[in-house]
Amino acid sequence: MGRKKKKKAAYSYKNIDRSKAEEYDYHLPVLRDKTIEYLITESNAFYVDGTLGGGGHAAEIMKRLDNGGKLLAFDKDEEAISHCRAKFKEELDKGESSRIALFNDSFEESAAVEGIKGRVMGILLDLGVSSMQLDSETRGFSYRVETALDMRFSSGGPSAEQLLNEAKEDELAWILQSYGEEPYSKPLARRICELRRATPLKTTQHLRRIVEEIVPESQKYKALSRVFQAIRIAINDELEVLKNTIIRIVPILAKGGRIVIISYHSLEDRIVKQLFREISRPVQEGQANKFEFPLPALKLLTKKPILPDAEELKRNPRSRSAKLRIAEKIID
Repeated sequence: MGRKKKKKAAYSYKNIDRSKAEEYDYHLPVLRDKTIEYLITESNAFYVDGTLGGGGHAAEIMKRLDNGGKLLAFDKDEEAISHCRAKFKEELDKGESSRIALFNDSFEESAAVEGIKGRVMGILLDLGVSSMQLDSETRGFSYRVETALDMRFSSGGPSAEQLLNEAKEDELAWILQSYGEEPYSKPLARRICELRRATPLKTTQHLRRIVEEIVPESQKYKALSRVFQAIRIAINDELEVLKNTIIRIVPILAKGGRIVIISYHSLEDRIVKQLFREISRPVQEGQANKFEFPLPALKLLTKKPILPDAEELKRNPRSRSAKLRIAEKIID
């Protein structure tokens, strides 16, 4: 299924319109304290929250910003933006003096904001899916909830239903293997194609039943997680967007600015780890620099990822797979 990317006009920030459960009614911010500790180095600077979600991290960032600070917060999910418009209404009502601006778009577009190149002191990417999205009865992100096969972060583009009913068998197998590392990718793809000839797949439970039919009972839940992850990544082009974003945000960072990324599965973490390493090393003699900035441009602040501690795991089990990596820009 080919998907053409639409070129977007540049934005201007001036014109943009549970540590206790009750504190975070939308999504518990994972690794909150460590994230903020590494991210905020100056109180009067630009920061980017590329994955706004329920605004848990954004609220903590704003606590540490003075009136000269500004948080540019992105999310493709219209529901997340609507939630945060209400959450931060008092601050947003201040107009141009507000310390936060909301962008209903992919974090990949943060590099297109006018007036901030070389001025951003930190960008946060909390990857994956929010608790609200997972628990939604309409979005199709979870195999635990029966709903339409959607899985899109925004309302645009093809849905999971379209992909599963229109993609060729070998494409489906490739998606399940590449994005889910699913050992039963080929028989699952074959069975999906067999069944959809008679009845198109419509709901999450249709997909779940196929997985349960093909995969041994002992591996059922891990397979369900892998399959739903793979389809979601394909629908939202998540890995390519992540690669592009890391490369594109380096030029908008000020010297000393930091990239702080929380990933939740090995595919994401591998991309973050590899790109951080590549951008933090000098160009070897005889090799070309594939980036549009001098190397090394970053310094690794975490040789190994920071993981949630026992207290956080108890409070928020969904944080169990989180890995936090940080790099700092070392060139002007």
